[in-house]
Amino acid sequence: MCLMKSNVFKAIKLVCIFIFALLIFNCNKKSDPITITIHSIDSKSKLPRLNTFDTIEVRKEGFGFIKKTFKKVAEYTTDSTGSVKIMLDGIDGYNFLLRGPNIYGSAEFSEAFTKEKLKDGQEVNIEVISLEDK
Repeated sequence: MCLMKSNVFKAIKLVCIFIFALLIFNCNKKSDPITITIHSIDSKSKLPRLNTFDTIEVRKEGFGFIKKTFKKVAEYTTDSTGSVKIMLDGIDGYNFLLRGPNIYGSAEFSEAFTKEKLKDGQEVNIEVISLEDK
């Protein structure tokens, strides 16, 4: 009986040490701001969408056990060249949604969709699909 209590206490100590170590390693994540450029590209012609001023919604990856959540953090409008520069945290995953009159496009950079992380100076091309053609 005494031997069983000893094993239980050892197991509890081991679990506590593991949780403590996990907390320490997760707290050491440093925010690394990066600047990226997002381009709105026509899916048929593969050329930039000039003078369309599309809306790009930025969603940040949130906590989710089975299904990841993506909370809206910002909204930008493309300039006359069909692009926008934005500053983000390089550690987190992001989902970019492009919206406009009768168009849609998206790009994902998170562990839920791809292992690829955003890098400073990276250019992201979002192909725009026309909803009128569907």
